[in-house]
Amino acid sequence: MWVTLLLLLATGSAAVLLVLLVSMIRRRRARLIYQRRLEAALTDGILTDDEIAELDSLRAEKDLSSAEVRMVARATYRGLLRQALKDARLSDDNDRTLSELQQQLGLSERELGSDYEQLSRLRMLGRVEKGDLPVVDSPIPLVPHEYCHWVVQASIADRLDLPRPGRRELRGITIRVKGDRRFSAQGEREALRPSEDILPNDLGILVVTSRRTIFQGVKRTVSIPHARLDRLVLYADGLRPDELNGGSRGYFLVDDAELTAAVIVNAGRRRKREIRPVKNRSA
Repeated sequence: MWVTLLLLLATGSAAVLLVLLVSMIRRRRARLIYQRRLEAALTDGILTDDEIAELDSLRAEKDLSSAEVRMVARATYRGLLRQALKDARLSDDNDRTLSELQQQLGLSERELGSDYEQLSRLRMLGRVEKGDLPVVDSPIPLVPHEYCHWVVQASIADRLDLPRPGRRELRGITIRVKGDRRFSAQGEREALRPSEDILPNDLGILVVTSRRTIFQGVKRTVSIPHARLDRLVLYADGLRPDELNGGSRGYFLVDDAELTAAVIVNAGRRRKREIRPVKNRSA
């Protein structure tokens, strides 16, 4: 369209150019009217049959093409999605509403692109926070009755003991594994990577199973049984599991630290519930 306008301008076809500009302005105004009507119809989170009929009538009146209507629908849905996800959490009601709207607006996962990926992540996080852990194929051998819940690329790092005055702890969120409080990552979290005393020393994968968290790297393997896991310190880009004796195996740098931490904490809690009756019988 813009190439055509430039050509017309260069050839001096001012009258035709003016007609095209007026047409573009009218169509843009028509799309805005349609979008506002659609947004008003969606204030209650659902499109009724009457609202759909009214929108179809408006579309015909404004002579909007299917492509223009879908463009408006995508923009409207994305606005509602971002508004619902401001707190980085997705309630059951919001999830149900967004699913119904996606179906009613006829939007595919491909059309929503990165917005749908974000939505899928938050759906996964919501299920994990409730204790509904995924089961995936394990890249490493497991013992009988052990299941793999999570696999992610990771680096393991140690913190150097630099002789510096006034050295402070990196700010992270401490999450206790004992108990049944719902997982939450609310709070201030610093990133590990910019710190000059955090030294990554091996690259590999972090595997979370029903019994343990395993880092398998090029140079070493670290296994932390969930029965011995006391707490987890969550940072912006990584985590540090601490065992009951106060020991730590290091810092794990991962792309999605919050989701990985949620899987580890809930897998650890489930494992502790499983072995608690055994301990009571032997007492």
